[in-house]
Amino acid sequence: MTIFVRIACAAAMLATVPAGVSAQLIDNRLKAIDSVQKMNAAFAAGSVLVLGRDPKPSEPSQWIAMMGTPEYGMSQQVAQGISFLDAAKFLKMLIARPAGAALRAEAIDNAYLEVYGRPSTAVEQASWDAQVKAGKAWFASIVVKESAKLNASPVERSAMIGRAYQRAEGRAPYAGDAQFWGPKSEHFREIVAAERAWLYTDKGANELVAVVGRAWQAKYGTQATDTNTKAMLIKATPTRMVFAEMVADSKAIKIAP
Repeated sequence: MTIFVRIACAAAMLATVPAGVSAQLIDNRLKAIDSVQKMNAAFAAGSVLVLGRDPKPSEPSQWIAMMGTPEYGMSQQVAQGISFLDAAKFLKMLIARPAGAALRAEAIDNAYLEVYGRPSTAVEQASWDAQVKAGKAWFASIVVKESAKLNASPVERSAMIGRAYQRAEGRAPYAGDAQFWGPKSEHFREIVAAERAWLYTDKGANELVAVVGRAWQAKYGTQATDTNTKAMLIKATPTRMVFAEMVADSKAIKIAP
């Protein structure tokens, strides 16, 4: 927490607490806020590492309660303040246990979506499920190993590049696109991120307008007018939406021709 945030919090507390409340009480409350922020940051980083996503709002409190049970034996870490390593250790234990079966499947699918742009097959899920239950794999480690497999298979890599362009631009890759990405090592998410960045440069302007047109056509079945295109660009630009996101979000910005 920055000094400015601490000052703001202190000012808010002074405005609401009864007269005569000690400075020590206010400082204790600020320390509690700091502790919660650190815990949330620890779980956010640990969840990305182990599950491949941010925690849901309700999950940290549930996880803290579980950490304090004899099954996980982490009550001391909870009392002292949960660190990133504590959060990651707990989540690895959780997804290895029966209680974490759904999270285990989610972590495996998230890894395949990250690398290939598709969920895992039943065989892939079953193969990694056994390794996760043995404590030998989690999201990040699966990504590393599957990335190596991806780059060893020209067929898989070509299919992944196709999925990346369908998500980012709503079309199959051109010959030049395939030639550019084929020899490289970036996986699905990284290619989509690169295309997202390129679309919102001056060099990508023409393709961005074409992507907007495809998104409009996919959502409404009609050709976008110039007014439609401009409206969607206004909506898409702040968060640099790609094709799939424009299709999902475009209903809220439809303007009659």
